[in-house]
Amino acid sequence: MDDELKDLEAELRRLRPAPVTDRLWARLEGELATAAPPPAAPADWRWLWSFVLPAAAAAALMVWQPGRPAPARGTGAVLAGGALRPVAAENLLVRARDEGLVTLDDGTPARRERWTFVDTITWSDPRTNASLTWTVPREEVRVVPVVFQ
Repeated sequence: MDDELKDLEAELRRLRPAPVTDRLWARLEGELATAAPPPAAPADWRWLWSFVLPAAAAAALMVWQPGRPAPARGTGAVLAGGALRPVAAENLLVRARDEGLVTLDDGTPARRERWTFVDTITWSDPRTNASLTWTVPREEVRVVPVVFQ
């Protein structure tokens, strides 16, 4: 069995890939030339949550009426009914990727950069010492004009 594996390994070491022919290069270039250009990066709607969730929390706090009896303990609604205040906010850059040069509609060269963040907001109720930490990913695409001098 060892001899068979050694023979196979020796045969595999002798193998070499075939050279790429001019015909294959021409075919690839032709297909790439006729292919539709890549679509612009789709709008990434995940960033919308970074506005929607805090707005929903603020709306819930505005709707809450102090005259109502407090909800039973352990229901989770205690946090929504309390006096939560934002006490800390952190934007952590997780990844920055240079996507290369692009040409804007007016012909101006620009560089596209994609930045990925993790935003963390901590809310606290000083009266009950309850806290809520909210973490959400966010992605920014920036197009920065390039000036060649």
